[in-house]
Amino acid sequence: MSIGSLLRFAALAAMVVGTPVAGSAEKTPASLAQRFAGHFKIGAAVEPWQLTGSEAPLLAQQFNSLTAENVMKPSRLQPNEGEFTFAKADAIVAYAKAKGMAVRGHTLLWHQRTPDWFWKDASGEPATRELVLARLQSHIATVVGRYKSTIGVWDVVNEVVDPSQPGCLRDNAWLRVVGPDYVDWAFRYAHDADPKAKLFINDFATTRHDKRACLVQVVQGLLDRGVPVHGVGHQMHVSVYEPTAQEVDETLSTFAHMGLGNQITELDMSLYPRRAYLLDDTIANLLELQAQRYAELMQVFLAHPEIDSVTFWGISDDHTHLTQGLEWWRREKPLLFDDEQEPKAAFWEVLKLVP
Repeated sequence: MSIGSLLRFAALAAMVVGTPVAGSAEKTPASLAQRFAGHFKIGAAVEPWQLTGSEAPLLAQQFNSLTAENVMKPSRLQPNEGEFTFAKADAIVAYAKAKGMAVRGHTLLWHQRTPDWFWKDASGEPATRELVLARLQSHIATVVGRYKSTIGVWDVVNEVVDPSQPGCLRDNAWLRVVGPDYVDWAFRYAHDADPKAKLFINDFATTRHDKRACLVQVVQGLLDRGVPVHGVGHQMHVSVYEPTAQEVDETLSTFAHMGLGNQITELDMSLYPRRAYLLDDTIANLLELQAQRYAELMQVFLAHPEIDSVTFWGISDDHTHLTQGLEWWRREKPLLFDDEQEPKAAFWEVLKLVP
């Protein structure tokens, strides 16, 4: 048998058993979305240009749920009052519909992406509580109403919890102008716009004890007041060092026991210790550790039947928020596919979890 024939035979064998072969030019033979279909959707956060860029084949093959990384945030959808710019968000929704994918709506309210006009009236004076709430209702009704038949899950409020504050809510313009019930109203407006949609509160660092305790306090208050909140979105911007699988399990169990759904909404895994400027080991060793850690976390997710969606914050290492902005200097490789869209060790370890 020729060397070429041997390589083709080895590649075929790899496709059967689901393991990579060195030197094989075959693309990834197995799909995460298909493999995990009996457990939860596998999602990716995307920008519109990625739908036709170099990552597009990987996106279509590996994922069955999409989240708009940026283009559905309030300042992007309504930069000026009454002027909605839906084209880029529409492109993501249309792509998902054509591919038979689900879409998570992200996000209806986030303090960092609330447009400035929300806080001024027509004469330039500070907007009243009533005016801000009217604008919030109009924004949510328009956005949720537009996608009523295509988006079944929304991150209604994003990053509102702060354990350093006495009431557990972040000190921001929403709290100062409207008061703590702005969270209640956001959920009620979303429910009015689409009574069938599942509505989530989304936040980061939910495995920290103080953050978890505050999130429980905020969510329990919503439930006690009859606010239609259906689940908690856990961003899961984690690292190879933390949190532990046990901490993740404890957090998910806490909200499951409250009768709420859990979704993993923004998963990626840094190679760096928290706030570190340098790597602690070689890239090769850290990628092996990353593979083990991803497998540990996915095992936890599989043990929670209330989880119906796990979304990675990106498609491949080619585009990740961890190498943008102030963190451009990091040599980050946080996802399951490298910057050439090839599967990493983490992909194969995750794939092995489900026969």
